[in-house]
Amino acid sequence: MVEDLEQSVLFRGFSVLQLSEIEPFCTLLVLEDGELLIQESDHDDRDLYLLCRGGVEIVSNDSQATSSEVVISKADNELYGEMAWLSGKKRTASVRCHGGVEAIRIDGDALLEYFRRYPDLGFLFMHRLAVLLSQRLSDASSLLKQVLWNSTL
Repeated sequence: MVEDLEQSVLFRGFSVLQLSEIEPFCTLLVLEDGELLIQESDHDDRDLYLLCRGGVEIVSNDSQATSSEVVISKADNELYGEMAWLSGKKRTASVRCHGGVEAIRIDGDALLEYFRRYPDLGFLFMHRLAVLLSQRLSDASSLLKQVLWNSTL
């Protein structure tokens, strides 16, 4: 799993020793088409999920803006579950496997405790996570502008 963690931009630059210290609170998941990696509205799951191989769809049925499910496709080396991990709130969407998927579940509480012990690594990870979230917000803003400009609202 260390090799898969190294492929993630969030862990790039961590030493093999540091990644091997994180590895014990990681679990490799192998899922089939249609299985859920993350369940929308789950209150208890605070883990992070790193997609190693395969594709997923971000699905939400809990939207007042639409009457049917919203689907966004994603591929390898993406991180999921970061919003619930950061906020402590329920999952805002489901992550459904599209074909076979390999992913790493990272125990969110254990990772946070590790970063408390090694704040320099925690800062590096959190900075990279902030950049990732900023990019996702920028992408969502661009998409929203396209939708609004093309709608009859």
